[in-house]
Amino acid sequence: MKTLTHDNIDRGQAMIELALVLLFLVSLCLGVFDFARAIRTNNTIANMSREGANLASRTALAQQDIMNALADTAQPLNMQANGTMIITVLNGVTGGDPTIPNQYYWSSNTPNFRSKLGTPANPTTHRLATLNLQTGQTANAVEVFYNYQSLFSSNVARLSRQFYSMTIL
Repeated sequence: MKTLTHDNIDRGQAMIELALVLLFLVSLCLGVFDFARAIRTNNTIANMSREGANLASRTALAQQDIMNALADTAQPLNMQANGTMIITVLNGVTGGDPTIPNQYYWSSNTPNFRSKLGTPANPTTHRLATLNLQTGQTANAVEVFYNYQSLFSSNVARLSRQFYSMTIL
């Protein structure tokens, strides 16, 4: 039978301490990794909305072609499953709020996402009041929505979040 020595006890104690500290460090690293993924997702959709507004305002491409091109550049985000884009055309009215003559939706997820600018029949004037578009002026607003899924998502911890970015140009 082996006798316990101070050396064996110290090694056993070190193994237990390592196991406890390692569990904490792995949890911390996973949290930092998930936070970095969320920041990357937010930056990606912000860039998509800016580039979409730029393309919609400066090119003659069809809105669906613009949104398809934006979705192709969204990797590693899965826009088809978790997101959508909306391009809203805004017409200026001198002394009044802009009107929405057209809106173009991308993807089959459209029912899960509603434009924060309203619809052609019911524009949200408080969001459009500061544009100061004159009669004859047109602007394009690109809204990008994405349902971010955290690594720690579950029914108990609701850490999923909808990211949103809008650019008007």
